[in-house]
Amino acid sequence: MKILKNLSLFIISALLILFSCNNTNQEGTNENNESDSTELTHHAKKDCNEVHWSHHKGEEGPNNWKNLCDGFSDCGGSAQSPINIITTELNADNDMKSIEFNYSKSKIDIINNEHTVQFNISGENTTIFSGKPYKLLQFHFHSLSEHTVDGEHFPFEVHFVHKNTDTDYAVLGVMFKEGVENKLFAKYLQHFPKSKGEYKSDDVIDLLSLLPDNKAYYHYSGSLTTPPCSEVVSWYILKTPLTVSKEQIEKFSKILNNNYRPTLPINDRTVFVVE
Repeated sequence: MKILKNLSLFIISALLILFSCNNTNQEGTNENNESDSTELTHHAKKDCNEVHWSHHKGEEGPNNWKNLCDGFSDCGGSAQSPINIITTELNADNDMKSIEFNYSKSKIDIINNEHTVQFNISGENTTIFSGKPYKLLQFHFHSLSEHTVDGEHFPFEVHFVHKNTDTDYAVLGVMFKEGVENKLFAKYLQHFPKSKGEYKSDDVIDLLSLLPDNKAYYHYSGSLTTPPCSEVVSWYILKTPLTVSKEQIEKFSKILNNNYRPTLPINDRTVFVVE
């Protein structure tokens, strides 16, 4: 009897151990399935061409750009733009040169791509930044400004996008403050597409007339401010703003309101000022 009792206890113990192991394996299998599911979702988003992103809060907003697809991973980098320019923490660089503008004229080609209103540039218009030539590709608008100065936004910021190579861009930023109406807006704001679309004209604009007379600037190394947020941009933000009327601000804001990326940490970067 004692032998049978011990044998029964042994069999019961073995069955409990076997059940426990099977249960553990099943749980491990579930965890792996969940992990595989996440991994599949991640790889499903590898191609960014069809990914929709937004300037506004939510799953498609700036805080989540880095997670939308593999190609947007730079949006979580440490050298991102825009930044807050703190005027008491600037560094003077006497070796940096004034910007040389070789702008002439361009035909009118205005595109609303649902993220901004953009003027595509025709002809050979170049700029010399830090001794290197860059070709002007386009300029576009953000409302409010993307960069802030001492924590304050401007009503508008325009970005003149220049390219040297695929890994070397220079973007000139110009701020707008409320004041006298802007001549470019006075002539063409009525033609800005109010939704995705394009307006073309044989009219030409004098590109130099779009800049303030004073070309003193802030400079730092950063990124594109929209996906894929590549950290390939030398930024030059002109200190002197242009003016835009209150009415013009209101009209443009109805087309693309708050199409700006919030400022990102400067981290270990240096911001220079060149007078």
